[in-house]
Amino acid sequence: MICYAFPLAHEAAPLLKQCTEKESFSINGLQCTLANFNKRRVLIALVGMGEAQASDNTATIFEYFRLKAVVLAGYGGALVPPLKVGQVVISNNFSSEAVLGFLRLLSGFDFASFCTIDEVADTPQKRAAYARSTDCQVADMETQVVANAVGERQIPFLAVRVISDDYGQVLPSGALTAGFDPAQGRATPIRLLGYLITHPGEFIPFKKFVTGLSVARKNLTAFLQDLNNELPANW
Repeated sequence: MICYAFPLAHEAAPLLKQCTEKESFSINGLQCTLANFNKRRVLIALVGMGEAQASDNTATIFEYFRLKAVVLAGYGGALVPPLKVGQVVISNNFSSEAVLGFLRLLSGFDFASFCTIDEVADTPQKRAAYARSTDCQVADMETQVVANAVGERQIPFLAVRVISDDYGQVLPSGALTAGFDPAQGRATPIRLLGYLITHPGEFIPFKKFVTGLSVARKNLTAFLQDLNNELPANW
């Protein structure tokens, strides 16, 4: 069985809509769904945002499930100008060779080096600094710890991200913090509304970021559908 792991429910939601015969449950706070995804039985798991949650939840996954492969998917930030919102990228520094061979017939993605950081790179200056210090093109907050956990089990791993914010964007960090509770993995719209009322200058940047997520989710889900069809039937 393959596990499709996502940090957030928002990232996983379109894929879950494509699934049938779904059974959702929680294990020690880990949100899981067993489902049929294009006639393949899969585990869809929400590992949480950030290294600490992702590490703990990935350990829980392996405690309760026997997996043939893990695909970690979600949003990523562009550290270099060529990458644009909605672009699907695959890690060439964390993904397993055993998976990369099955991508030959797929299109609609690019390869990039990923780095895992502990903050949102919300300005071009921060992105440029991370690009220089890590020699990477995409930043996220979970890939390294999940890849390490999967590597210990010696099973195939693929890291997929879709660009949610490009190099030139200045993200409304205050609005993003107000609008989401990472510990609970859920949106907090009332808190966000209160914040935007007192910080109206962040409304337009926030709207731009959220609008880009619709395209990003659509492209990520379409790629995962194609990927799922190409991976070995016995996984």
